[in-house]
Amino acid sequence: MNATVLLTSVDINIPGYRILRPIGEGGMASVFLAVQESLDREVALKVMSPVLAANAEFASRFVVEGKITAKLQHPNLVTVYDIGSHKGVYYLAAEYIPGGTLKEKVTDGGLSVAQILDIATDIAQGLDFAHSKGFVHRDVKPGNVLFRADGRVVLADFGIAKAMDGSNSSTVAGASIGTPDYMSPEQARGEPVDGRSDLYSLGTVLYELLVGVPPYQAGDPFTVALMHVTHPVPELPEPYVWLQPLVSGLMAKQADQRYKTGAAFVDALHQLLATAPQGAVLQETNTRKPGSGSRIASGAATQQRTRISMQRRKGRPVWFWPVVGSVLLFVAALAGWWLLTPAAVPEGGVASTTTPAIPPAVVDPADTGPVPAGFELPQPVDAPDRGELERLLNAADQLFEYGTTVEPSRKLTMPDDDSALGYYRRVLALDPENARARAGVAGIVAFYRGFAYKACAAERWVQCGVIVRAGMAVDSEDPYLRLMQDAAIQGEDGGSPVLPPAPAAN
Repeated sequence: MNATVLLTSVDINIPGYRILRPIGEGGMASVFLAVQESLDREVALKVMSPVLAANAEFASRFVVEGKITAKLQHPNLVTVYDIGSHKGVYYLAAEYIPGGTLKEKVTDGGLSVAQILDIATDIAQGLDFAHSKGFVHRDVKPGNVLFRADGRVVLADFGIAKAMDGSNSSTVAGASIGTPDYMSPEQARGEPVDGRSDLYSLGTVLYELLVGVPPYQAGDPFTVALMHVTHPVPELPEPYVWLQPLVSGLMAKQADQRYKTGAAFVDALHQLLATAPQGAVLQETNTRKPGSGSRIASGAATQQRTRISMQRRKGRPVWFWPVVGSVLLFVAALAGWWLLTPAAVPEGGVASTTTPAIPPAVVDPADTGPVPAGFELPQPVDAPDRGELERLLNAADQLFEYGTTVEPSRKLTMPDDDSALGYYRRVLALDPENARARAGVAGIVAFYRGFAYKACAAERWVQCGVIVRAGMAVDSEDPYLRLMQDAAIQGEDGGSPVLPPAPAAN
């Protein structure tokens, strides 16, 4: 649900918190910058979508999300302060991390190899800790990686995390199974996963940071997921060939051939640095626009960092630092003259200052357990904005048409905030009985039925299984998709399943 719409359509006056402004939204919730009044500190307040709160399984998942993250106290993992409900509004308060996401950094470009390796190290350290506590993240991707003010990286969004002992499950209607660009082969096949699945996803992120695009490209998410299963480990281009052992060790198709832990990956990285080509770690990636050249790993506040970008600075000419010192003195003198010079004030007014916009932050997490006693369903306080409904429905219908006729599945269910399913769900959050939105969701399920049948009929069992699981993420109880799931499993095991009749045309 759009965060601004949520502010006006649902009473979210949560005792103890003062909401300042919206800062983000996802598939399950909207996120606001708020002040926790008891401690006078800024927090990221995650408020669950009302339409999802009406589903007991989603409500439980939201609560458990906070429980998991609260158990994982680590410098490279987001910290949760509080979770609860008030007048049916579910909320989770977490630390506010203002440095933006890795996805934004990738878009901006200009990361050096050193920065990239520092980022990968931080993610690996956070994963190593989570895995040691028995949890696998299952959705490692640039959008779930945040930057603290000191440049350290924090892994967020344990919204589809799972206990590795199988004691909890997040297989509920609408639950994501991961993001196709970054999912492991075992995830794509719907098999049980452990921490090595997260390390595979880390490998895909490392590849994208170096090359500029995810490792596998295709016209639809199903094919991308299938490529993770069937295609070889991608090879890095010439400037980064020396890092290929890291990508290969993370992205091996068989889990037992990958690094066993995040710590093992970090150890391998440091060993590889000993043989790195001269100057290679300071090289900027050239697949995106140049950045400022700042070094994330520099400075004293880089706890548990590799400090890779501080290495290989030996061997400067003897004249280098004196020249740099002279330049700095000149710059300092110039800055002092500028600061002491009175600023011109516009006639009839005062000089103004501009505060730079704070990049959006994302919060997250998940486990299993009963919904705490006293939790209530949210109560809408205003009638839905008909203009907003029409806008959302038009956007959803256009993406539905595109994803079912032009590029199969493209923008149909992903990303959460810009897909046909996402817009239909926003409408249902405002108007739960909206017939057009309900018909749209039903149409998406019907598309997956037909697409899965075609794949199974052609005995492309792995692809059929991927499609079926995507459909069941929209409606896990659909009887036809359940039949196709059984058929895909039998086919993958070498059997000859009898398929149900082709589904009726939608």
